[in-house]
Amino acid sequence: MAHQITLRFEDGVTRFIECEESERITDAAIRAKLNIPLDCRDGVCGTCKAVCESGEYALGDCVEDALSPEEASARKVLTCQMSPRSDCVIQIATNSDVSGTGPSSHSGRIVACQRASDTTIAFSVELENRADLSFLPGQYVNIRVPGTDQTRSYSFSSGPSEPRLSFLVRNVPRGVMSRWLCDTAKAGDPIEFRGPLGGFYLRAIERPVLFLAGGTGLAPFLSMLDKIVADGGSPYPIHMILGVNTDEDLVGIDRLESYARRLPNFTYACTVASPDSSHPNKGYVTHHISASQLNDGDADVYLCGPPPMVDAVRNFLSSEGLTPRNFYYEKFAGTGLVVQTGEERIAPVDVDQAFDLRMALELGAAQLTMGRLSSEQLMTFRQLAEATAPFVSGQRFTDVARYIEANHAFHLFTIEASGNAQLIALYRQLAVQDYIVRALTDQIEIVGDIVQQHRDIVAAFELGDLNAARDVIALHALHSKATMSRALERMTPGKTAPMLAAPPPPPAAVPQSAPQICPFTAKTLPPYSHELDWPEGLEPFKVVDDGSQGDPYEHYRWMREHAPVLRCQSATSDVWFLSRYDDVYQAIRNPKLFSSEVVSPPPLTFLTLFDAPDHSRLRKVVQPSFLPLALDPFIEQIGQRAEDLLDAMIANGGGDIVNDFAIPLSISTISTMIDVPNEDEEKMKFWSDETFSYFGRLARNAPGTGTDEQSAQAFFAYLKDAMERLARTDSQSIGGHIARMWKDGLLSEKEAKELCAFVFIAGHDTTTILVANAFRMFAEQPDLLGRIRENPADADRFVEEVARYRGTVQRVSRITTEATTVAGIDLPKGAVVRLLLSAANRDSRKFAAGETFDIDRDSSGHLGFGNGMHKCLGAPLAKLETLIATKALARKIGDIALDQAKPIQYVRGNNLTNSGPEHLFVKFRGLSA
Repeated sequence: MAHQITLRFEDGVTRFIECEESERITDAAIRAKLNIPLDCRDGVCGTCKAVCESGEYALGDCVEDALSPEEASARKVLTCQMSPRSDCVIQIATNSDVSGTGPSSHSGRIVACQRASDTTIAFSVELENRADLSFLPGQYVNIRVPGTDQTRSYSFSSGPSEPRLSFLVRNVPRGVMSRWLCDTAKAGDPIEFRGPLGGFYLRAIERPVLFLAGGTGLAPFLSMLDKIVADGGSPYPIHMILGVNTDEDLVGIDRLESYARRLPNFTYACTVASPDSSHPNKGYVTHHISASQLNDGDADVYLCGPPPMVDAVRNFLSSEGLTPRNFYYEKFAGTGLVVQTGEERIAPVDVDQAFDLRMALELGAAQLTMGRLSSEQLMTFRQLAEATAPFVSGQRFTDVARYIEANHAFHLFTIEASGNAQLIALYRQLAVQDYIVRALTDQIEIVGDIVQQHRDIVAAFELGDLNAARDVIALHALHSKATMSRALERMTPGKTAPMLAAPPPPPAAVPQSAPQICPFTAKTLPPYSHELDWPEGLEPFKVVDDGSQGDPYEHYRWMREHAPVLRCQSATSDVWFLSRYDDVYQAIRNPKLFSSEVVSPPPLTFLTLFDAPDHSRLRKVVQPSFLPLALDPFIEQIGQRAEDLLDAMIANGGGDIVNDFAIPLSISTISTMIDVPNEDEEKMKFWSDETFSYFGRLARNAPGTGTDEQSAQAFFAYLKDAMERLARTDSQSIGGHIARMWKDGLLSEKEAKELCAFVFIAGHDTTTILVANAFRMFAEQPDLLGRIRENPADADRFVEEVARYRGTVQRVSRITTEATTVAGIDLPKGAVVRLLLSAANRDSRKFAAGETFDIDRDSSGHLGFGNGMHKCLGAPLAKLETLIATKALARKIGDIALDQAKPIQYVRGNNLTNSGPEHLFVKFRGLSA
């Protein structure tokens, strides 16, 4: 069953998509060509964290580090795991322009325009294609005033299902929209607008509701009431108070009366501010709010009106100690501009994250400005620190408002002094200042000596002591969060929120920490691999592959059943291999216990060697370029290149799939993505292989080539020169992006050139192995060619099954941060562990008949590209190129078989792809031959 999902971006832009109950939100968004934050797709990294504001859903499989129980109870979700159980509204933590979308444009014609009163104009619009517009009741659009370049914002007064759109406009003297409506507009006139926009909309009604409207702020409530009627009413009472200035401003009463007749639980009252009014209710809206309407705090309040009214209501509720469960508001100006949309609810976890982000940005600013501030700047910094002192006495604020202003100026100083545009832009997007303004009062007891900490930060800058500055900034952030926690406790409503329908994340499963045992009891270690009784024909499994384990699946089968935690001897230490799916899955998703930093400090800026926070920082630089929608511009080039390479191989009757097809295809694509010359492809491939050898030698004590270090350094030098060029030309490639991050001081030179090398390797090596294995599966099961030729949609299932059955990423390395037990075997702290992903992928405990290649199986959950925060960066590109190659092969090839005269040769050495083919010769003929 499909549900409507509303994606609401931070800049107010709204998008609507359809999502099946069996589908995840991110998959539905990608299908709709919408980019929303995404990385691991496994519920581990937290990149896709969002807030489900309304609706029911299943959380999916999320690790606690990515989504804590507290976050889940606050309706935080991971969209890569969340599946809907009803229509949902999800707040996406990014602006629409970052996601490659923006407000939709719509065109229509005026069908009615009339003065509802001397002060209000009502008009209706009929769209050219009404089905293209969906909106939430309460949202608004930006209407372009005909004949001008100006826009005005107006809320819908019609319901979402109404065929015509209606609006209420305040008749503002000399207002550009008012003049056009009054003097020029007539039926049939064209009109254009963009939207829908805004976060002010009707949520699911789960408790009593109070609507507060000021003047034409009535419009969004008429839309909400229309929706409530369409949905069959509400079991909870809904009361509206409409406040206007004069009797002439009272419009829409006939519609309110109609709703009151059709909705038994709906009541309303009007009040007029003018003392000369003849209306029975006089005064402001606040004069008519009662505690009973707020249901002892367990009520939802919606407020739409001019800024003075919104501020007056907020102050009134605060002074009366009336705190509603949820408070949603929208301010608008008489000129037709939305001033502010908000929600009076602050989750503690949001506050902590905002202050953590402020600390991270300030640490970055300290790195950029330490030792570079002039004496005049240091004097200003000192003055800003002292400016906060008069407003604090002991552990109390003496003047909260003035302290907040002075504190903001202090924290902003180093950010702006850095001169880094991206850093400044990120800082200005922080919600810290808003949280402080809404939460701090003079009743809050301050944690720590915040004024002295300000002084100490300045002193560290005066001494040029970066470490001291870091320590004080971190301490200040800790105390600031503690102070805000006290403030939030005072804001909490009297009643607790009900538990949401979605289940909490499952508790962490094994591996578990080892139980305490007597320290004098000797532990019995399992025998080494070479001490085990391996079946005839299988050599003992080795740490470093010398080529005899090029196709290790028979080893894996035996290990899963007889030695699921296999101990091997290496030159430097014991190495433990995990081969069962559950053990591998739990370990790879638990970076706190199974760390990736096997070598510390990491010798190269390769993401596989880092844990958070450095891993997160570096991955965010490059990961957006590998999102599925970011790869769309390359599809045509990949398709043409695949066709050309296949045609050449058909002409020769076959060839080496690796050298003649997979490598040229993948190198060409990643070179274009990085923006390096195509004529350098052969050189880049050689350097890439040598650098991977160098990486394996440094990180895993694998044998090198003898020239790998020299070649790697030449590769880094080449990429440095390339990035210098890309920075000068403002290239929009991934290489250009890394270059700008380097030039802006957010990456060091070493990080930039090594990260660029990693991107190149991840972009081509993953594809090379997957494509080669796909061709191999066609050669071993040639009937699949005909099936995909007849049903091209099956190519997606084929590619996923190839990734499971002959995965690209064979194994990954981890080191235990504490003693633990896996499958009954005790692993000590500091144990080097290899997670055999390809062994896990054939575990029949997870995948029925796992040793069988079956494209009709459900292969979801396979570990062919890893899992979690370290999931293979190049996986989307590898799948795309393999999918294109698969479809091209099915179209062009009649028969394919392995060349028995030339056995498969495998990549040697202990690296991530040690079981991939290095040479794979096939024979085939074209379909028309």
